Amino acid sequence: MDVERAREVIAASPPRRLRLSELLEELGACDDDPPLGTRPSHVSLGELVDKAAEAGFGFLVGVLVLLAIPFVGFSTPFGIAIALLGLQMMVGRPRPWLPWRARRRELTMHMIDRIATLLARRTRWIVKATSRRWEVLIQARVVGLGIFVLAVGLALPLPIPGSNWVFLLPLFVYAIGILERDGAWILAGHILAVVDVVLLVVFWQVVSSVLAGVWQWLT
Repeated sequence: MDVERAREVIAASPPRRLRLSELLEELGACDDDPPLGTRPSHVSLGELVDKAAEAGFGFLVGVLVLLAIPFVGFSTPFGIAIALLGLQMMVGRPRPWLPWRARRRELTMHMIDRIATLLARRTRWIVKATSRRWEVLIQARVVGLGIFVLAVGLALPLPIPGSNWVFLLPLFVYAIGILERDGAWILAGHILAVVDVVLLVVFWQVVSSVLAGVWQWLT
């Protein structure tokens, strides 16, 4: 009888969700039609930072990455913001920090809803692929270095269509790894970061060789 009761409790319990989704919900985000008149129309970056104070840098990195996806060609400000977060992790800050002027910047709740909807519909498989494990790999300074390098790459105006995804994907992997305390995702982020660095080196070598050839032709 106890076994049957336990099975009923497990079946009735809500499915596990990503920590990122839970934090967005706490801010008032909805992945469905929101009820009218029960929440503010905007949320400030300061509120996101305050929420990140509880969840760590992963929350802010994840939100900024998801906000950057629809803004093709405008990745530089997002890259700079994420790079600053990476620097703060590298120097050992326990919580994210933003200047007061930046804290007052507001995002519409519609934008936050769009992020929540994207997570609910497109990332369900991530819930099953994450768990608390290999936490020894979650070294803030090392992760911060990886985030910083990727964010600098995101901020560069590379003339390659779709190049933003090369940096956004590993940044999102890092964010999930930090939030879910999943060292396997952190390791995957490190691997993707190394691959991106290699691609950047190859890209700049090609550009340099082309520019050198043009210069020789002109002279």
